[in-house]
Amino acid sequence: MGGVSLADTNQDLQQSFLAAKNFFVQVPTKSIKFVLIGLSPYTVPANDKEPPAVCKVAEKVLDDYIKLCLDSGAKPVCVVLPVNAAVKKIYNANVLKAFRDTINNVVRKYKATFIDLLDVEIAEKLFKDKAHLNSEGSAAVSALLGERLYFKDIISPEEIFNASKDFFNVLGKYFAHERNFWSDDRPLSHHIFCKMACEDFNRLSKTLPKETCMDLMVSVFSELTYSYLACLTELLPKDDYNELTTRIFNLTVENIRRKDKIKVGFYFSESAHWCGDDLYNLFAQDERFEPTVFVPTIKVKESYGNEFLGDLKKYEVHGLNVFERKSDIPTQDILFRLTPYPERVPAAFCLANLKVKETLVVCIPYSFILNTGLDKLFLYNVSWKMFFPSLMSLEKYKKVNELGFLRGIYSGYPKLDVFFKPDSKFHFDWKMTRPDAKKIIWAPHWSMNVTWGGSANFKWNHMFMYEFAKAHPEISWVVKPHPALFNRTVVVRVFPDVESCEGYFKKWDDLPNAQVYIGAYYQDIFATSDGMIHDSQSFIAEYQYVDKPMIYLTRGEKKSGNYLSVEIFKGSYLVDGKDFEGISAMIQRVIIEGDDYKAAERKAVFDKYLNYPKDNGMLASEFIYKNISDELRRDSQCKQ
Repeated sequence: MGGVSLADTNQDLQQSFLAAKNFFVQVPTKSIKFVLIGLSPYTVPANDKEPPAVCKVAEKVLDDYIKLCLDSGAKPVCVVLPVNAAVKKIYNANVLKAFRDTINNVVRKYKATFIDLLDVEIAEKLFKDKAHLNSEGSAAVSALLGERLYFKDIISPEEIFNASKDFFNVLGKYFAHERNFWSDDRPLSHHIFCKMACEDFNRLSKTLPKETCMDLMVSVFSELTYSYLACLTELLPKDDYNELTTRIFNLTVENIRRKDKIKVGFYFSESAHWCGDDLYNLFAQDERFEPTVFVPTIKVKESYGNEFLGDLKKYEVHGLNVFERKSDIPTQDILFRLTPYPERVPAAFCLANLKVKETLVVCIPYSFILNTGLDKLFLYNVSWKMFFPSLMSLEKYKKVNELGFLRGIYSGYPKLDVFFKPDSKFHFDWKMTRPDAKKIIWAPHWSMNVTWGGSANFKWNHMFMYEFAKAHPEISWVVKPHPALFNRTVVVRVFPDVESCEGYFKKWDDLPNAQVYIGAYYQDIFATSDGMIHDSQSFIAEYQYVDKPMIYLTRGEKKSGNYLSVEIFKGSYLVDGKDFEGISAMIQRVIIEGDDYKAAERKAVFDKYLNYPKDNGMLASEFIYKNISDELRRDSQCKQ
């Protein structure tokens, strides 16, 4: 890109600063666009005995370096490059924290840019030794750095194209895994295309009527994939984006209406995310539609002897048309995405491959509680419709979503329709040591030691819960661990390996009064239980539909903190997950003795926030089916 390298062998931060200082006096002010300031953890000592003092020296040098760049009209960019996995292991955690704190202190002070690539996984073959990249590795990391510089608005699309013709190929070859959380939504090449298109749109809008410019945008983007719309969410003003996508979706609706048979696909990556059979059956009973269930065919072991993600038979038993991946996935006219995450999504359903003019994407969130981060998924912003389980969830989502989310609809939750149907009959075989045993569900979550709102207590109370169940044969237990818990227990060192975790749950299964259950179709368990103990955000709202006492295990002062859960907790029983005496006492009083003293408050909260059939006059499955089928009738008019 026409840059200048001031790096030298064994150069430290002070020498780098002096080299830059000498260089800047020899060139005109503002002739340098940006400066990459390379930093490494060995800027601070290799032990953690006295990192603050040394960091203070480094902080002063970095402070002077950044001021030098700014005074010279150049943007300072602090960069930490990846290292070999073996080298990374020698860095002390305290040293790394001090190192990053030092950089962040200065970066925040001057509003500079910090690109930290230290934790990026680099293949062994890209290093010429344990510390240095070879030529292939240098090209790969340069491409990754270029990508980050683009998204930091340091370099332009034209500069990326001029830098390397193989730029996008290199990124895809070496770093698809690093970008897996959003590469499904906005590949860099698509983002750059959209940025240039938006610049053209703004330029043309100054000389041509806006309606003409919008027609041009519609003609272009209606032919592209959903990943382009995902890019536009960041580049177009809210009103322009909503107008553009509404017009594009209306064209797709018109195309689908003309079909004699409309293909409706349901995709989810975890069986617990299945929205229930009722919605599927409504489409199956309508001769205009051909519904199909798509589940992952990858065998993912999530519990002992239970690889339910690849188990197709359980859905076939319920009469569902399940697609077995023996050929290419057929294009779906309507695609229900029940799992929002890009991981394990078949290529045909990725936003980068899904064509807007062929398929309309519909989202049904698998949880009432939208966690921080989920509300910013690009999938939600490019959906034709998104059906919310509660009105409160929809209203709160509109406030946090930068696009206002015009296509959000309050429908209720199809999975829970069964609890409102008068002819529903529930049955589950509990392991009972006595006929009058109380039936309790324990559902431990996986989110131990996470920073974004983890609530799980399994690390501290798993042995207490087992010993309690073992000592109380008058209680029948169903243990329903989150499927991600097995691997998580190894990460946080509860167990040395997954097999040990499996052995722990096997001990539960061996008890005469307990069994372990994982997966979908747990409504029968909920309905036949006497109470539930858990720390899972998804179940906070779901268990309210059986009107049974819920004991929620908090983590010290840490609860869920979510807008809807705060209301639900008013009618729930909260106990610290480490307070074993408190847990035991609450089980005894509320479930064993039946003193459900918050029952009235629980019912009031349910009626106010969760009773969607009362609000909509119909079940959620009926509402969603009617909303979509009515709009796709050939005699319908497109809704603007």
